[in-house]
Amino acid sequence: MTRPCRIALSGLAAGLALTACSSGPTSLSAQVQSWSSSTGFLSGLQQLRSDLRGLSTLPADNAGERRTVCDVLVTDALNDNEQLPSPDSTLTSLLSRAYTKAATAGRDCYRSAASLPATQADAQEATSLLVAAEARYDGITSELPGSS
Repeated sequence: MTRPCRIALSGLAAGLALTACSSGPTSLSAQVQSWSSSTGFLSGLQQLRSDLRGLSTLPADNAGERRTVCDVLVTDALNDNEQLPSPDSTLTSLLSRAYTKAATAGRDCYRSAASLPATQADAQEATSLLVAAEARYDGITSELPGSS
């Protein structure tokens, strides 16, 4: 291949790459919405909240059921954590901390025959962090005046 053809082809490749890179969402809101859609963020958030609520209603006398519920919580928290990072560093930080607390609560619950105060404290903190993350998500993706 001649030198002019190689230069033309490399220029064409660079142009295509630049076009491909610039075709994605540009605003933070659009980026977060795209990330949320591709990762199933909102359904994962809803499921993890349900898992956390389930800790408070576990029967102490059924170790098998307790371990199953606690293991599901750990699994869901770890799966959700794999979807990070989000396009927003604050949202990522809130979610990472929430997922860590949820997984810790699930692990403690799994090891325990009865509900531990530490498990409940971790579950409550995870829930609070999820609420803060959802508020951050809503603030970023809102179309109301003054949103990000």
